[in-house]
Amino acid sequence: MNVTYRIDKDILYIVVEGRVDASNAPEVEEKIFSIKNAHPEKHVVIDADNLEYISSAGLRVILRLRKEAPKLAIINVAADVYEVFDMTGFTDMVTVEKAYPHMNVEGCEFIAKGANGAVYRYDAETIVKTYFARDSLREIKQERENARRAFILGINTAIPYGIVRVGEGYGTVTELLNATSVSKLIGKNENDLTEPVKYYVDMLKTIHAITVEDGEVPDMKEIALGWVDIVTPHIPEEQSQKLRALVEAVPKQNTLLHGDYHTNNIMVQNGEPLLIDMDTLCMGHPVFEIASMFNALRGYSELDHQNMINFFGYSYETAERFWNEVLKKYLETEDEAFCQSVAEKAMIIGYTRMLRRAILRPNDETSPAKIVRCKEMLEKLLNKVDTLIF
Repeated sequence: MNVTYRIDKDILYIVVEGRVDASNAPEVEEKIFSIKNAHPEKHVVIDADNLEYISSAGLRVILRLRKEAPKLAIINVAADVYEVFDMTGFTDMVTVEKAYPHMNVEGCEFIAKGANGAVYRYDAETIVKTYFARDSLREIKQERENARRAFILGINTAIPYGIVRVGEGYGTVTELLNATSVSKLIGKNENDLTEPVKYYVDMLKTIHAITVEDGEVPDMKEIALGWVDIVTPHIPEEQSQKLRALVEAVPKQNTLLHGDYHTNNIMVQNGEPLLIDMDTLCMGHPVFEIASMFNALRGYSELDHQNMINFFGYSYETAERFWNEVLKKYLETEDEAFCQSVAEKAMIIGYTRMLRRAILRPNDETSPAKIVRCKEMLEKLLNKVDTLIF
């Protein structure tokens, strides 16, 4: 028997392993309550991933714990242990979740990598998204809810139908028969971007044609003002005041945004684009969306072009051409000066976001160079741009 714990935000996971019976129940109880009492403000969850057996003495320990933690939940319960909880009526009193099936993605075709996880093709019909964070169940459930909401709103998307364990973390399973990412399409023929640009912009316009209610998804303007708060102490006062004024002047807009719109997140199936990775859905002016596009296609790889190949599978030079073609098609113009002006507005948001990220990662050896670059570009752009609206 072993009792340990880990903390994720406001949740205290108490991990109980091995067998719990009359011989060790008092020791288990002492350890559980010692951990709980040391973190009284946390919501308690028992992680039973490696719990092999529990007797009535162990069940009484959990009953006593439930009196002090009324919202107690038990997760990752093996089938035979779940049967004990169910047979004794525990499942009527406490939230008890069965363990998720395990899947191994080793040797599977790698499709794409994002900020929160990586996507693999498991077989011809199935893709699996793995999450980097060990305790990602809340994020997974939120993403599934966002995917369901997007589908109802009219976005062609694939809703994950199952949660699985992948190594020490979690993943989702989605049916995507013979689908490929826009990144893969670009990588197959970097000389002809016509088809990838069309898929990319068609989906983008579909998203931006949808309006949502207040509170339905986060407001991107408020998120961006949070970035401004973080970078303000690191740039001259005159620049920080103008930056804040520019963001605050962006009108409230209930346009649906994806929030992390890049070529790994658009899959193509039977000639139709499908949107995936829905955990970043938000609302706001499209300038915020274009800012995230700039970061993905140019900003994050400016100082190291190899990042583009590692992340998307095509060259930085190709990404620049793709970016330029996407702007023209999305803005429905061949006026390069106008496209550049829109790009510069979005770049202010993009560099603010990248500067905030570098500031919050002081142990990253690349952060100092990124901070210098972002500051230089913000100074240049803020001297030139007087509105973020287009």
